[in-house]
Amino acid sequence: MEVVRSLAGSSVAALAAVLLLSAGCGGGDEKAAETGVAPAGGAKVFADANCGGCHTLQAADASGTVGPNLDEVRPNVDRVERQVRKGGGSMPAFEDKLSDDQIREVSEFVATSAGSGEGESKKFTFEPDDKKIDDCNGDTQCIQQAFGNLASEDGPKAALTKLDEMQKTDSTIQSNCHPIAHMIGAGGLRHFDGNVGKAFVAGSATCGSGYYHGLLQWKLAGVEEDKAAEVARTACDDPEIKSNNFNYYQCQHGLGHGLMLYTGYELPIALTMCHGLSGEFEQVSCSGGVFMENLSSSFGLKTRWIRKDNLLYPCNIVSRQDKLYCYLLVSSRILPEVGWRWEKAADWCRKSEKDFVDICFQSYGRDASGTATQNPRQAKGYCARAGNGERECIFGAARDIMNNNSQDVRGGQFCSIVKRAHRSYCFFGLGTILGTQNADPAGKREACSKFARGRDLADCIDGATT
Repeated sequence: MEVVRSLAGSSVAALAAVLLLSAGCGGGDEKAAETGVAPAGGAKVFADANCGGCHTLQAADASGTVGPNLDEVRPNVDRVERQVRKGGGSMPAFEDKLSDDQIREVSEFVATSAGSGEGESKKFTFEPDDKKIDDCNGDTQCIQQAFGNLASEDGPKAALTKLDEMQKTDSTIQSNCHPIAHMIGAGGLRHFDGNVGKAFVAGSATCGSGYYHGLLQWKLAGVEEDKAAEVARTACDDPEIKSNNFNYYQCQHGLGHGLMLYTGYELPIALTMCHGLSGEFEQVSCSGGVFMENLSSSFGLKTRWIRKDNLLYPCNIVSRQDKLYCYLLVSSRILPEVGWRWEKAADWCRKSEKDFVDICFQSYGRDASGTATQNPRQAKGYCARAGNGERECIFGAARDIMNNNSQDVRGGQFCSIVKRAHRSYCFFGLGTILGTQNADPAGKREACSKFARGRDLADCIDGATT
């Protein structure tokens, strides 16, 4: 149990999850990247190959949703050409279907049209328009763009505050709050002219920290491949970010999300780039973002790094240094596949590698909280179905409630109604999140005192200082 506590204390709670895929139905070459002029022949190839049936690309008047939105991912020339030739995920290979010239032309078209080859100014570009939130009438793409517009114009704080308010009463916004927060990150980065430090300080962790993920996603967009590793190493190296442990974690974690999007959802490449970061904390935090993006994304697409016959994959095949964060998210892969039968999901957790069974049940608890939308009694009920994993489920659920909103009084309410045998560990779990958001001992105590008294307070402080 002390091993579990030490693992928990070194990381922020794993966040919400979904499914994803690899990027790109196009690409580009150096000449197009230098001129920024999309070749007309590439537009024809894009249309004739029906790339628009899968991808959104405004320049091609395409609005497909099966594959990634190319205007958001903005893949660079080399990456898109590689994807067109070899395929990946659910995208077919075009190496035997298109000539080298056609592949080159469509690559030029996609790369330049999506803005990935047009120089430094394009790296941070979110393109605002005149969409307003009140005019969207439930259209999720419109809502995302409108929130991005608000962040770009008035700053991310205004947009995130509006998001927090509206998700309380608008079911569409509540169910899409993470991707909306992604777009606020894009607009926020533009508001601060690409300055990640200033954009981070102005943000918040609402909606599973989607703002931070989107911010790093757009920071990487359009970076040349031979410069990507250096950008990754320095993206979070800002005094304003590093002065706050929670912000620094979110930056490294968000970087993992961004690297998956940047590499076209090639998990091994993204993990390798995480491994190139400066220290163990940075590497582990980044890999957590990679695994989350592998399972869940605002784009709702499939990745090739999951298997139907092995719901623990890829956690049981990656290197040991990457297993912790993979298992902290794995139940979000398991539960949909077993029809949200919680007992079945618990059986899968028990099949985890020996040292990671408890971690899988912590993931189970995160999903219990998320599925219950942080309702204490519902989350407790889901954890009761974990059998001998109930204790770790309680711990994971407590952390998720705090991670979703560190001011949510339901965290303390949840720990107050669980079985007496699990109560101490539950309040300890609350503390592991609160401790990351408060650097000094007095701040940790004050944060815990909002949720606990007496022995419960001591357990929370213990978690906050671990």
